[in-house]
Amino acid sequence: MLRRLAVGLGLCWLCSLPALAELAATVVFLTGQPQAIAADGRVRLLNRGGEIAAGDTIDTADGRVQLRFRDGASMSLQPATRFRVDRFRYGGERVIAGDGVLMTLLKGGLRTVTGWLGKKDRTQYRIGTSVATIGIRGTEFGARLDGSGLLVTTYSGLVEVCSEVACRDVAPAETVWVRAAGAPPELREEARDRQLNSEGALPAVPVVREEVTLPVPTQPVPPAVQSPGPNMDYYTPREASPAVQPNRP
Repeated sequence: MLRRLAVGLGLCWLCSLPALAELAATVVFLTGQPQAIAADGRVRLLNRGGEIAAGDTIDTADGRVQLRFRDGASMSLQPATRFRVDRFRYGGERVIAGDGVLMTLLKGGLRTVTGWLGKKDRTQYRIGTSVATIGIRGTEFGARLDGSGLLVTTYSGLVEVCSEVACRDVAPAETVWVRAAGAPPELREEARDRQLNSEGALPAVPVVREEVTLPVPTQPVPPAVQSPGPNMDYYTPREASPAVQPNRP
């Protein structure tokens, strides 16, 4: 009787605990010594195959981190970046109430290709910063936050950047700049070129490239004639025998 009572009380105590943080992503590649800070303040070094849960903050330090989220999204974080997964819930490839992802870019840069959550319902996906919020409609984009503000570049799809005073859609190959929370997003042509072309400006996300099969030449390529070396005698090839000579008119 006492044992049953103890088991019952234990189950009630476990049920009263908050739910474990849901797994959000897995580390697929990294350089340097990046680390993750859990919601309770515990710090751990990241390694390949390591898990990122909701509530974790990633500090890349002098390295890079590439993540694969459970909904198929991929994200690359560049050096000197701090990024937090505030909330992540994914119930599979169907619409479920409560599904969604909320993340925060604290500083640094990222580039991402969104997954199922971002493609199915744009309201399920948000990346917050200190000056603006990034929403998407199924896309690939990059963002960088530093002392000058927030830069957002769209590579594919459409991104919506909203400050406290205005929102702006960012089309492919466009970059907007938000200098402060109280300022509207501004189109920046020179920033776009720097983001797209500067070496190391944004880390790359893996791209699956289609293999192309080259056509086989219809005419045989004649073999290269090797020139004689310094110790080789020049020679004159013999005429082919009549049996193998081609027909001549």
